[in-house]
Amino acid sequence: MFSSPALLRAARGLALANFVALGLLFASAGLYVQDFRGLDVHGVAAVGLHITSGALALALVLRAWGTKTGLIPAVTAVLLFVLTFLQALVGSAMTLTLHFSGALVLAAMATWLIAWAFSRERSGDARRSPELRNHYPEGAHS
Repeated sequence: MFSSPALLRAARGLALANFVALGLLFASAGLYVQDFRGLDVHGVAAVGLHITSGALALALVLRAWGTKTGLIPAVTAVLLFVLTFLQALVGSAMTLTLHFSGALVLAAMATWLIAWAFSRERSGDARRSPELRNHYPEGAHS
């Protein structure tokens, strides 16, 4: 159906797009908190975050299903996608403290997913080279 390298390339691009959406969210939140500007940008970036995190989750789930590796990143991406909707629910003035805390959790998850997607062992080097393969414990490719 889909090749693992193609899904990994897609996941890398989506992880970066997801991170850009988070950056726009943080910047527009700062503008909103300071001078009540940027709420429209914040809303558009939030929709972008929902879309990119959902597509990232799909790509990583398909990759995990096809390769039987990478279950932890796939689950993390699904949780990230679900948490973006919970984040939107607590975005009112009454629950702004939860919204700020949730933003930090989303940023940590998105950062971890980028680090995982671009880590060296993902490039296939550890699978192709016998001397590198011995440096990774079994299952460490997840």
